[in-house]
Amino acid sequence: MAVTTGMMMAISTGVSVLGQIQQGQANKAALEQQARNNEAQAGIDAIQAQRETVAAQEEAKRIRKAGERQASAARAQLAASGIDVGSGSAININEDITGGAESDAMNTLLTGKRRSESYSFSADQHLKAAASNRAAGSNAVKSSVLAAGGTVLQGWRGVGSSTKDSLTTGDFARMDRKS
Repeated sequence: MAVTTGMMMAISTGVSVLGQIQQGQANKAALEQQARNNEAQAGIDAIQAQRETVAAQEEAKRIRKAGERQASAARAQLAASGIDVGSGSAININEDITGGAESDAMNTLLTGKRRSESYSFSADQHLKAAASNRAAGSNAVKSSVLAAGGTVLQGWRGVGSSTKDSLTTGDFARMDRKS
């Protein structure tokens, strides 16, 4: 059986169509994996955001307790030296120590909040990227199917014209034999 130009074009078109569809599926699979990676990173970032908040709260507690211990030690030293700890400079010293500790604790909480918000923002960005990857994967498949459809149409036209050409050529050959 002889392979005609039309058959070769049909086979070529089929292989091309199959390749285009496989390419779209491969792109979708790669984008889906990226989406899963982004979602995993979003989960890690969300956990880290919680850790930052808890760590800041624990550090603030530690700072406040240290301030209380320092203020208590200062009161004890003042009392041991015979100074009235309920008035004057003793109160000012106690307020300075407590105020400084509270300021440090609040700064620690603020820093923790900012770090937590940064991780939360990053988690949101990763989730948006995952959704974008999934949409791109879906579009890759649609695009490959459309491209494959175009290839089929182009191939069909080529097969049709090559068949028409071969018939015309065949007709010429028969005409030569009759002459």
